[in-house]
Amino acid sequence: MKTNVSISRLLVRATVVFAAIGTIGWLSAASTAIGMAVANGSFQVDHSQVWGNSTLFDGSTIETAMATSQLQLNGGVQMRLASNTRVTVYQRRLVLESGFGQLESAAGYEVEARSLRISTVAPDTVARIRLEGDRKVTVAAIRGAVRVNNAVGLLVANVEAGHSLDLEPQVPGAAAPTRASGCLLAKGGKVVLAEQTANVILELHGTGLEQELGNRVEITGIAEEAAATVAGASQLIKVAGFRQISKGGCASIAKKLGATTAAAGAGAAGAGAAGAGAAGAGAAGAGAAAAGAAGAATATGIGIGTVAVIGGVATAATVGGLAAAGSLPGQGSSTPSASR
Repeated sequence: MKTNVSISRLLVRATVVFAAIGTIGWLSAASTAIGMAVANGSFQVDHSQVWGNSTLFDGSTIETAMATSQLQLNGGVQMRLASNTRVTVYQRRLVLESGFGQLESAAGYEVEARSLRISTVAPDTVARIRLEGDRKVTVAAIRGAVRVNNAVGLLVANVEAGHSLDLEPQVPGAAAPTRASGCLLAKGGKVVLAEQTANVILELHGTGLEQELGNRVEITGIAEEAAATVAGASQLIKVAGFRQISKGGCASIAKKLGATTAAAGAGAAGAGAAGAGAAGAGAAGAGAAAAGAAGAATATGIGIGTVAVIGGVATAATVGGLAAAGSLPGQGSSTPSASR
């Protein structure tokens, strides 16, 4: 009997010890520092005012006031924050809640801004992100290329160096309407659109499209649930209507994308009869899709002629170039010091 009691006590003690070790390990992991925030002045970390610098942990919230701040994270990621900016920072992503910041990071680090997911492509990329109004997000590529995905991870824009885009996630609903324009090309036996505003490739399904290969067109339609099959295409779009913007001028873009401006042999055969009335029939059948896309585009207040609506996100070229420019730490006359 005594032996059983002793064994039971040993088991209980062992359980307590292992539980304590597990708790210590969890606490240690939860309190692991992921970087440092530095500023010439005061700012808030997790609602506490600090001066000079502060250690950051996974889930730390940083709020700048008059002073700008610089976040230096493990792995070489840097985020420069303008005044009156609020972010929540994690080891692998940062959530921009208000204000304006500049990301300098290794490829793959992500900034979330109003459901958009913004990431750099190469280690030396510099991107600027600014929130404006209730829904607009401005993304600028100062150096390198920047990718913008929507809330479900679908690519909706590529921003090249020296360019910036205004993006506005639309109110979620049923099938998101699509409105896009650019060069209509053939690739891999399919018809694709090299979208000129968001700088993405869309695979298209629709009648009479082959007649417009090599021309610049504007299309309206609905995104299909099925994934695109053409390499590099972000979405498969069922075209409801299209119109020609200009004839030709797409040879260089086709060469860059490994596409052609004409269908291969039999692929174009028989397209004539079906496509003869495609513009008229497509415009007549565009109906709800075109109206939905136009309404979404107008919501940005930028001007419908310049707006693409892809993946539930309205996108337009930023008026005035790199509109996200501004004063950021490390770029003015002084750089924040971590010596305090």
